Amino acid sequence: MQRRGLSSPFSVQLCVALVVLAALAASCTGTSSGDVAQKQVKKTTASTTSTLPPDCAEVLPPSAQAGQMIMAMVTSPQIATEVLTAGTAGGFGLKGKQSKDVAKEVAAATAQAPVAAFVASDEEGGTVQRLSSALGVLPSAESLAKGTPQEAATLLEDYATRMRELGFNMIFGPVADVGGGSGLGTRTFGKDPATVTTFTDAIIKAELAGGLIPVVKHWPGIGGGTADPHVMLGKVAPLEALKAKDLLPFESAIASGVPAIMVAHVQIPGLTAPGEPASLSRAAITTELREQQGFEGLIITDELGMKAVASFAAQPKAAELALAAGADIALLSTADSVPQVHAQITDAITSGRLEKQQVVASVRRILATKGITGSCPDLAANLSSIGVASTTSTTTGTTNSSSANATKTTSTAVTSAGN
Repeated sequence: MQRRGLSSPFSVQLCVALVVLAALAASCTGTSSGDVAQKQVKKTTASTTSTLPPDCAEVLPPSAQAGQMIMAMVTSPQIATEVLTAGTAGGFGLKGKQSKDVAKEVAAATAQAPVAAFVASDEEGGTVQRLSSALGVLPSAESLAKGTPQEAATLLEDYATRMRELGFNMIFGPVADVGGGSGLGTRTFGKDPATVTTFTDAIIKAELAGGLIPVVKHWPGIGGGTADPHVMLGKVAPLEALKAKDLLPFESAIASGVPAIMVAHVQIPGLTAPGEPASLSRAAITTELREQQGFEGLIITDELGMKAVASFAAQPKAAELALAAGADIALLSTADSVPQVHAQITDAITSGRLEKQQVVASVRRILATKGITGSCPDLAANLSSIGVASTTSTTTGTTNSSSANATKTTSTAVTSAGN
């Protein structure tokens, strides 16, 4: 089976972000970054009168669409092999320390994936770094902030380049939170929004130049939050207060062309419903982040097995709620959760609980970021049997279902703090 997308090495590094911001209207191949930037278009809905053939996102079967909208956190690449090969997940992220042989492990895990996988890792530096055995120690954000943004950018571009050589194409970072609350500590660039903004923008550009897709986090900014999401659901300031401080680095990142944003599990008074995390809130993700702030790139949830979410819904239902709210990718806490979540999402698509046009838009963003545009009849045919066996599982989900799995994944998230 021939895999599509994300050729290695990354042929045009900056093109990933620009394609997303161009609303998927331009192809990387043969197009300069200046040309692409000039062709940015506003978000549009698919025309019902178009004479163009359906694109890949439209022709993929629901099971394949569902697979592209799922990523799983794993403690080693081998654990992701089965779900990637089956097409029930479209990528994975690493947590926990990795071996020096991680490049071989990544290559083996992704070799049979029908669609090129997102291969990500938490590489913030300091207490949150997974690849130190292979790449050496990376300083924390707090330490980097003692130097200059250019020094940080030089370091991170080199680090990103070497990550790319190991087979990675995505990095969960930089952290754009203002302040060290919510258990962040040394993971942030400080308490000054201007400083955080300057470093965040510099590192985004550096990581793009190094060939990676940066995923800036944790929108809307949890540096002033009341609780660590790994442990419980907390609150941040009301939206208007966030706009004056915590959202500033994210707004600048969006303007600078960041291709992906990770949404946090935190309540926003006056925006999210009581007890509802932003990661599952349509008011937060679609109304505020997409429509008001104008972000057109990928939206990824933080790990859905964290206790901040587990108290609200088990991962299968949480994943559906997140995608219904407007997220493009539901990030699971373990690969063990993938079969049930995949069945849940597939059923939500086929039954109409997830609106078709929204699903197609999300899958289109995902595929375009992977370098897949236009029609893909061969790929669609190859993916027609994805998840057939797993769809016999319970798919409606409740806040009390899979409690054992939820307990397992949340405890893993706490001991491998990151994201």
